[in-house]
Amino acid sequence: MTGGAVVAVAVSVLLLCFTVKAVVDGEQTPIDIADKFYGTHFGDVSGWVQGRYPPKDSAHPATLEMEIIIRQATDGTVSVETGAPTPQPEPMSSPRALPNGRPNAESASESKKKHGRLYATYRKFNEATNLYYSGRTSMVVDLGLPLRLQAELAIRFRDMNHHVDETKDPRGASFDDARLDVFDIGAAIDYEQRHDDPAYWRTRGREQQLIDFSGGAQSDTGKPPRTENIVRAVAKDNPRGRRFHDAATTRWGELHRYTGY
Repeated sequence: MTGGAVVAVAVSVLLLCFTVKAVVDGEQTPIDIADKFYGTHFGDVSGWVQGRYPPKDSAHPATLEMEIIIRQATDGTVSVETGAPTPQPEPMSSPRALPNGRPNAESASESKKKHGRLYATYRKFNEATNLYYSGRTSMVVDLGLPLRLQAELAIRFRDMNHHVDETKDPRGASFDDARLDVFDIGAAIDYEQRHDDPAYWRTRGREQQLIDFSGGAQSDTGKPPRTENIVRAVAKDNPRGRRFHDAATTRWGELHRYTGY
């Protein structure tokens, strides 16, 4: 089995684990989130069979109980075990505190520690033109699970609805699957706060360096094109351009010199 196939299988298993865990917790699954963000219907199995997609609210609620155990060895190998949860005996009578309308501060703190926003850059190769498209994406991740596999998962979601070439045929057969370049973990889970997040600066700078390294955006080089990127990732006159470039260089080294003003 090739390395790419191993990654694909691992990402698929991890996606299954995230989905089951989210269902058990009563939360949106990664597939639900992807459907909502991209307007797809990957989670609507009945819609696939019937050829139509009823509203999500019309679905009957279902309860699923499953125990997921994910272990990562020192060599990076990830193993996943599933099974029925161990039943816990209920006490005859358990006193309950009266609701006070305030969330448990410790529980809220623990929850925040488990999540972060992952930023990643990637490349897509066009076998017909021998040119690369470079891009970036982000996703809220569980910091307690293997980060690289979650980065691969973020790239997979991005690839489901890609805009390479910015044409009406965004998923041409001549393009390979998106390949992960680098990833970083940010502090701003809310994407609206990304401009204050150094991890966002680093990936913005890395994306532009990837484009320049591959030959430059078409808006810079004209014809014949040297990459599949029509426009730059960071405008030449972006006041934060140098900050993005320097942040990426400090984190991963300089892939290409600065090309902004």
